[in-house]
Amino acid sequence: MIVARVALAAAFLTIAGCDNLSPSERELVHTDAEVFEAVARSELVVGVEDSSRLPRFLRIDSRPVDNTTLLPPQLPAPTGIALEDDSVPLSPAAIDQAARERRAILERLGVEEGGPFFFPGCEGVRTGEPVLAPGATPSRAGCPPEWRRYVTIGIPRRGVGLIPERVRKTEPRSFDTGEVWTVLVTETSIGPGGQDWKQYAWVLTREPDRAGLSLAARFVLSWAE
Repeated sequence: MIVARVALAAAFLTIAGCDNLSPSERELVHTDAEVFEAVARSELVVGVEDSSRLPRFLRIDSRPVDNTTLLPPQLPAPTGIALEDDSVPLSPAAIDQAARERRAILERLGVEEGGPFFFPGCEGVRTGEPVLAPGATPSRAGCPPEWRRYVTIGIPRRGVGLIPERVRKTEPRSFDTGEVWTVLVTETSIGPGGQDWKQYAWVLTREPDRAGLSLAARFVLSWAE
């Protein structure tokens, strides 16, 4: 009985939180959850073909932010490309609701939720085993002994027009049919050889004959090694 009451209370809080949102916010929170799950599922298998970096530990942040410099710890962060957006900013209540939905998705997928890894002594160099002189011993001071990957996923935006044209030229597809969303995704990899940071614009589409959103393309916007 106690368990049932707790579940009902949680459900009531979720419904109450949604009721405080405008119809447009409620729709975007729903879309955000769908986009977030599609990206999270894809991140589970991204890079598995690179056996030199396996096993790889994955952590995804549930906070729906695009600017990773807002996330602690405060370190000199690479400068990403901001996607212009003329839509009305989400209210704090909508952002909180989106974060709750995201945490539930990560729990269901078995992915750890949390903030960025903090290895201040691990320099930002090209990841991968460093090239060593014959007989030399690799230095792992300040870096984790195993590869780790930290991912942030922004708020989805409708269409692809906000992706710089010079970047979109690498993908011949026009994305002029069906429902199209773009979301900023940042990936930080850190391991024995150092760390790197990459920012992508992921494009997800819903074709007229399909129910769910699926990944259509990934565009590299900026990176640092």
